[in-house]
This record gives sequence, structure tokens and C-alpha cells, in this order.
Amino acid sequence: MLEWVAATTGIELGKLVLEQILDLSKPVLEGYVRDFFKDCLSSGVSRLSATALKTPMAEAVGYFIKRFIKELQINDVYETSIQHHYKAVIKKFVQDKSVRPILGKAFEKDCKQIDYGQLEQIWAQQYQVSGWQFPSKEFDWRGVCKEYVYEVKGIVKANPELRSLLETDLLEDIARNTAQLSPGFDVKTYRASLQSSYGYLKLYTLDSTDRVDAIKLWAMFIEQTVREALPPMRYDLPLDLKRQLQAEGQLEVDLSPEALKHYRHEYFQQPARKVLEVVADSHRAVILGDPGSGKSSLLQYLALEWVDGNTERLPLLIELREFAINPSVNFLEFLHRGQGVDWQFDQQQLHQHLLESSTLVMFDGLDEVFDRPTQSTVIDDIIRFSQQYPKAQVIVTSRIIGYNPDRLQNSSFRHFTIQSLDTDEIHEFIERWYDLSMGRDPDKVRLKQRLKDAIANSKAIANLADNPLLLTMMVILNRRQELPRDRADLYDQASRVLLYHWDVDHKRLQIPMDSIGRREKQEMLRLIAYEMQAGKKGLKGNLISADQLTRILTEYLRDQGFSEPREKASRLIQQLRERNFILCYRGADTYGFMHRTFLEYFCAIEIVHRFEKQRTLTFEELRDKVFGQRWQDETWHEVLRLICGAIDPKFSAQIIQFLMEVEIDRTQFLDDPNMYRPPDNYLKREAIGNLTLASQCLMEIKNRKQVVEISEKLLMKFQDEVDNQLPYPFGADVARVIADNLTSTWQGNIQLTEWLKNGVESDKDWHWFVRRAVFAIACNSGKDSNTLNWLKKLVQEGHSDWGVCESAVNAVAQFWKENSDTLPWLKDLVQHHKLWAIRRGAMECLVRYWKNDPDALPIVVKIAQSDENWATRHSAVETLSQYWGCSSDLSDIFSEIAVNDPGGEKGYLEGDPRCAALEALITHYPTYPKTIKLLRDHAINDPDEQLREWAQEQLKIHDAKIKMEANSDG
Repeated sequence: MLEWVAATTGIELGKLVLEQILDLSKPVLEGYVRDFFKDCLSSGVSRLSATALKTPMAEAVGYFIKRFIKELQINDVYETSIQHHYKAVIKKFVQDKSVRPILGKAFEKDCKQIDYGQLEQIWAQQYQVSGWQFPSKEFDWRGVCKEYVYEVKGIVKANPELRSLLETDLLEDIARNTAQLSPGFDVKTYRASLQSSYGYLKLYTLDSTDRVDAIKLWAMFIEQTVREALPPMRYDLPLDLKRQLQAEGQLEVDLSPEALKHYRHEYFQQPARKVLEVVADSHRAVILGDPGSGKSSLLQYLALEWVDGNTERLPLLIELREFAINPSVNFLEFLHRGQGVDWQFDQQQLHQHLLESSTLVMFDGLDEVFDRPTQSTVIDDIIRFSQQYPKAQVIVTSRIIGYNPDRLQNSSFRHFTIQSLDTDEIHEFIERWYDLSMGRDPDKVRLKQRLKDAIANSKAIANLADNPLLLTMMVILNRRQELPRDRADLYDQASRVLLYHWDVDHKRLQIPMDSIGRREKQEMLRLIAYEMQAGKKGLKGNLISADQLTRILTEYLRDQGFSEPREKASRLIQQLRERNFILCYRGADTYGFMHRTFLEYFCAIEIVHRFEKQRTLTFEELRDKVFGQRWQDETWHEVLRLICGAIDPKFSAQIIQFLMEVEIDRTQFLDDPNMYRPPDNYLKREAIGNLTLASQCLMEIKNRKQVVEISEKLLMKFQDEVDNQLPYPFGADVARVIADNLTSTWQGNIQLTEWLKNGVESDKDWHWFVRRAVFAIACNSGKDSNTLNWLKKLVQEGHSDWGVCESAVNAVAQFWKENSDTLPWLKDLVQHHKLWAIRRGAMECLVRYWKNDPDALPIVVKIAQSDENWATRHSAVETLSQYWGCSSDLSDIFSEIAVNDPGGEKGYLEGDPRCAALEALITHYPTYPKTIKLLRDHAINDPDEQLREWAQEQLKIHDAKIKMEANSDG
């Protein structure tokens, strides 16, 4: 049965259903037809004979079965279960007397949905059998039935007798001329409908097992940051690809390095602004963003602002995908008919309202209108709409890739690009999420910090966390599993959502019934990632040609027994081009992974699959070829770590031992010092790359009790490296890497803490490592009071290395910021400590963690104006510019420093307080009367030659900008 279910459509499908599913005698079949259509009398179907009705009925049943089976496959029900169990059960289910009329109801001319709840109940009570893996919670009965009704509408229109009988060719005219049946203009009901539709986050597509569905959208909304510009990333392509695109005429812009640098510079020259401020200031706007960046959530939030009474402008939100698949003469008719939306407005009354009143009209998902001619028509509709109703504020959203700005730009639409979430926004999201979902549960504090640490300590996770959709997956998964150790589960869940749920559940996009399932797509992506890593550029290239892609997909589909594998491979590639998320089109018939994190993940699990399942990769090959040839390539480290976390710990331990024993010629990795020890040559971090990777692989092993011996050996190896640095000592970079690896890999190890403390107190010749050791002790201490007192004592009594004291200040501020004594202690250090480095470090901590304290700004101003040390004054000026330059008027303070400060160390422009003050004036107060005057004075009269030259260069930039603006106005 499944063979024809996957391949057959239309009348042929109906015939096969009659032969193989409804293989009933003539009288029984006629009874089936009567039962099926018994609730369709108002449509006049009863006037047709059973002979005329049986074929379209059977076709409809076939579509229902296909979609039912597809839902089983989506939820990972085994094909063997489908073949040996569900095949027979579905046949009985569609023949059930109580099921027949429910399916037949779809033939009613006004039917929008059938009673999927009743179908679910019948299935659960009579046909659901334990032991066959039926996904009760995840099975989308609503989606199955909605697509079924959609297919039935097509059957009716394709059948001459039904079309004539039901007069479906007149339905649209009837809908346009039903003034007597006007849906009215019920704003009160509309308000309730918006609250119901958008008031709460819909999380079932991300994790149906996590009961946090009651989180309100407005409570979780993190206002995005945008720039008014088209993103330069559209042209950020590999050099050979750029040349090929230009040669083929696919790119008309200048892609020279100078031009790309200019595009990027122009983009980031645009100020980053909050999106609600931008919306309030823009009558016509296009909001661009990556998938999951929050475009739809933004529009829904704006609609809820009206629901909550925060604005008087009536919001209208039109999902353009729904508009495209429910063709209407215009947007008003679309809302009048109520197809694709949960409410209706009388189009004549709405027309009058748009002419007379301020209205917010939002068009969501221009990119989801896949057909290019249709998309072009929709753009024309939007432009006409904005011209016809000049009082309406119009906002359009679209993905970045594939969007052409020309026509809307020429129609006075401003373009804004959503920026990735920054660290503060990520932390705000995490704080709000757990506060809302966990209430007073004390465990939320631990979960918040665990996720923040995972993002801070894992580059791969950080690469995903700046996207709201993927961050939402993280906060859900973090409640049950530990990140980053279990991040492979995060990648797996994210790929599931992005491959299927994004398009079907979240966006309700129609994928053909015989399309490839999510599990098959994951397997193909593994093969693609493996093929890419084997290429000339390996993982760095992140590119694969369309020919290679087609070959991989075709071979896989053929091996899996799919019919027409090449045709299906082409269709899948087309889907990849249209949706652009995990695997995206890069131009010139090449593709790449949108997030390289997914490239690394799929590559890793394919290697594990070949090692553990297929047995085509021996352990020796895994050790010597995969790890032995790739461990020095940092672009491979995430792949290698994921492999160690997935295979049996006994093999991981052998790989760690192998990495520890790698011999490195350290003379290759010497670096001239960049700090204060000119006689020494410091080691680069590549010199200990084998140990670093070994410790990272050790962290991936979930049950560390199985590898205690290798763990102890590796810790002793690190300690020996630190104790015996000569003849090549560690620089600051290597010291940081070692300290971070020690604390993250052996966190809470008491012997490690004592060894570190002994090294600091005995003043060992640890060079730069001694400074990092202090921070490592704090990180490893569990915030106990003895360590806190020890750190404060270091600061008060001093240490031969001032950097040790500064590290101690930073550690106290970060790890004990909740302690009531910490803030007063820092304030005292800033104002009274004799050592300049301590004053500077304490000031920076004060602002980083307590910027809103009423004493913070006055203290930093005083340091900037009067501290005896030039480096501390310079740091204070930069701090004022960074934290208060945009929010407070400090122009007089900066101008006073630019005039009266004695300056920094001769020949060290970067540390001169006067230069920092002038830069702050140019950045934050360019129209301040004294800004250009002071700049000209320093350009001519400053005694420091470097500062004079810098001021002259700034004047040239200023004059060129003024000239450009004048030409533009002209």
C-alpha cells in the first residue's frame, strides 16, 4: 500500500483506493458512499448517484491516508511498524461508520475544517494499540485534517459534476456580494481573537513535552536592535565564488575587497537602534532578518500593544503565505472572507476606516510567497495599498536571503535589518524565561547560570544563542540536560525543528505529501557534511557544488528504495533554495550550511555512524586519520569533541592518551612578547594545542568515573607544563587557555585548588599563569567564604605582581557580586587604594556590574578628571564614553579633559586621556560647539606629534563627510 501512497495522486489514487482499501461489494460500497456524504445534504450532493460520487470520495480517502502515514513518519514511527501494523489498522479506521461522515463533511462548500477532535477520540478508543509506538502527544490531528480539507477542495474543483452541482465557480462572486451577510466590524471580538491567537508563545513545535505554554508573548518579548541598511553579508562570499558569480552575471555589484570593506563600513556606520523606536518613526518599513530572528513575534507584539490598550491604532496582521494560497482580489476582500485568518472585517467598513483613521497594517513573510511571479504581484499589491491608504502605517517582513529591495525601496519603504542578540539581550531572555516558567522554584537560579556559562564557554553554542528561536530551544533543553556537555542533543532537536517543524507546524507551509521525511533529511545532511569535510578546503570551505549535492541525494534516495530518486533530489534542492536555513544556496550552483555549527554536528555524527554502525571506519583509522591528521586544525575541534562525547568512553580515553603523547616542536610556536618582558620568547597557544584538545575531549565524556585514570594523568600533565615552563615561558594567551581548561575540566577538584593557591603564595616563576591562577581559584571554589577572604587579603597586602591583585579584584566582583560587602569594598578601592592598577580594575568592575548605582557615575567622573595615573584616567574616560556617552550629557566634562589633562605616556597615543576625550566628543557630540574647535586646536598646537597627526586625520574625515552631505542635498 505504501508504494502507491507515496507516488499516486488524483483519479488514479481514487481507483487504487477502491481496489485496495475499499474493496467492497457493490451494495456495501453504496452504503459506504451514503454514510460518507450523509452530512452534505445542504450541498446537493445527495442528487448525485453513488457511481458518480465513489471516485472523488475514494480519492479523498486516499489523501487522508497519505497524510496520516506522513504524520507517523514525521514522528519517527518505524517503517516496519507502519507496514506490519498501521497498514491494516488505517484501512479499518477509514471504513469505520462513525469516521465516514466526518471525512465526508469536507465536501460541504463552506467547510474550513472537519472535526479532528472526534477522529482523535475514535482512534484512541478503538484503534490505538500499545506496543506500536503511536505518538499520541505529538500526532498533529489538526494539521492532518486541515491539509485533507484543502485537498478535497481541489478534488471538487477538478470534478466536472461536483463543480457544476455545487457551483464552485460562483463561490467567489457570492462571497464578494454578500452585503446582507456582512461579517461586520466587531472590534471587541477582534481584540479577543488577537489575544487568543498571539497572546501566548506557541512552544509545541519546539518541545511538546515541556509544559511552559502559558508564557505570555508580551512578557517574553525582547526588543530587537536594528540598523537602517541592507546587510553586507549578502556579498560575504568566498573569493572564487564571487568571481564565478560575476562571470555569470549573477552579481552586478562591485565585489572587490575595497568595495566589500566599504559596504561593511557603511552598514556598521548606521546607528544600532531599538526596533520599537524605529517602528514609531517609520510610516513605511521593511524589517529584514534571518529565520528565527523574531520578525513574526515583533508584529504579533505590536498587535498585542493595541489589545492591551497601549495604542489606539487598529492593527491588521496579514500572513502573506495565507494570502497567496487563498487568492483574493485585494487584502480587504481577504479579510472580509476570513480565509487564512481567525477573524473577519466587512471590507466596505474597513475601507472607510483605513481612509479616515490611523491604522497599522503588517504584512508578514514576503519570502514565504515562493512563486516569483506571485511574489511580484504581492509586492505590487502592497505598494498600491500603501498609496491608496496614505494614513495607514505599513510594515513588511522578509528573510534576508533572496530578498530584492528595489521596488519597495523605490516606493519610499525604509529598510531595517535585525541584529543578532547581544550578550545583554541573551541574558535578559534567559532571566525572563526562567522567572516566567519556573516561578518561585529555587532551582531556576542554577539553571540560569548554567546556561549563561554554557554560552560563554562554548563557541559552538554561542554561535546559535544569538538567534531567538535557537535560544528558546536552549532554555527548554537546559531544564533537562546539561549544556554544553549535552549540546549534541541541542543540535539534534534544533535540526528537527528547522527541517520539518519550521515549515509545517510553525509556518503551516504545505509540503507535497510524497516529500522526504525529516529523518531522511538528517541522514542526507550527514552525508553532505562528510563530503564537504573531505574536500580540498575541508570544513573551512563550507561549500558543495550542486552536482555533488545532486549525486549524494540521488544515491541515498535510490539506496533507500525511493522511486524517481533524481527527480526527488532536485525537488529537495529546490526546497533548500526556497527555505534557506540549515543548508542554503550560495549562488553559482553551490550550497553551504547556514550555521557552521550544523556542519560540524552532522559531520561528527556521520563519522560516529561509520565507526559504530557501519563499521567501515576502524578505531585505528579514527585515531590516526581523523584525530591524528586534524587535531591541529581548530576548525575541526568541535567535530572531534562531539565524536569523543558520542563513542564508547574506552575509545575516547585511548584518543585522549594519543593526544597527550603527541610530540610538538615548540620552536615553531614562539612569539615575540607583547607586554613587559622583552628578553623572553613566549609560547603561542598552538604549542599546547594537543593538551587543550585532550581536556576538551575529556569534558565530553558523560560518565567520568569510567575514565578516572586518564583524567588524573592529563591533570598531572598540565601541572607539569605549568611548573616547568623554561626555556619558553607562557604568555598571557597560553596562560588563559590552560587556566580555563583546568577549571572547566576539573571543576571542584580540591587538590587542584590547593596546588593553584600554593603557586600564587609561594611566588613561583609562573610568569603570566600566576594571574590567571587567581581567577581559576575563584572559579573552582564554589564561592566559599574562605576563598573570598583569601582574595581580599591578596589585594590588601599586595603581591609582587600587580596583575595578581587586579585579577583578585575581578574575581571577587564577578563571583561574589551578590555579597552585600562587595560593592562598598570596590568603591573604597576605587577611591583610596595606592596602586593604580587596583583603582582601575575596581572602577571597571564597579561599572560592569553596578552601572546603575547612584555613586557609579560621579566616581568615574572624578577618576577621569583627577586620578594621578594617566592610564587610570584614560580608562575612566573610555568608560564614561562607553557606558554614559549616549545617555548623559558629558560634553563639558570631555572638553575639559581634552584641554586640561596633562596627557599620557609619550609615544603611547592609545593611552592618552586627551585623545580618548576628543574621540568621545566626535562620537557622541559631533554638533557640540567646542568639538570641532578643540579638534582643530589639537591638530595645530598639541605638543604631542602623534596626537596632532591623529587630530588632523579626524578633521579630514569630518570635512569629507560635510562635503558628501552637501552634494547629497544638492
